[in-house]
Amino acid sequence: MSTRSSVRDLTRPVHVDHKLFQRAISRNITLSISIVILAALAVALIGLPLKDLFSQRNSITTRQQEFSALQDANEQLQTQIQRLQTPEGIRETARKELGYLLPGEKRLALIEAPALNTALPAGWPYNVVTNILAVRAATAQKNGSQQPGSLGPLLQP
Repeated sequence: MSTRSSVRDLTRPVHVDHKLFQRAISRNITLSISIVILAALAVALIGLPLKDLFSQRNSITTRQQEFSALQDANEQLQTQIQRLQTPEGIRETARKELGYLLPGEKRLALIEAPALNTALPAGWPYNVVTNILAVRAATAQKNGSQQPGSLGPLLQP
């Protein structure tokens, strides 16, 4: 019978003075505060680590792309180094960067002729020169040998 009395003690109604919360309002406030605390704990223990995980994955992806780009550049540099270790590569680089010439070769410096101003003042002797330039330009365009903006063949007799 002792087990029955202990069960009966647990199931009997509690007197108002012995209750933890006297009113329903304080019970609701305590319940809402505990829900807020549990939500904050859930965010702190689950949400923030997940955010860090995703940002670290993005960072890793970015670093892997940078690494592959650097590997490609490194491979290109290795190819250039191997080419420069051959006699042909050395000769080619010396020609391009240092202007090296082999014995018997001559250097020709070709520069484009500057565009000349054909706007001459009006009046005698300039109108004669303007007419000559116009006739030569028309002849050159007719023959197809004149490039626009170049008066090189026009000024030759």
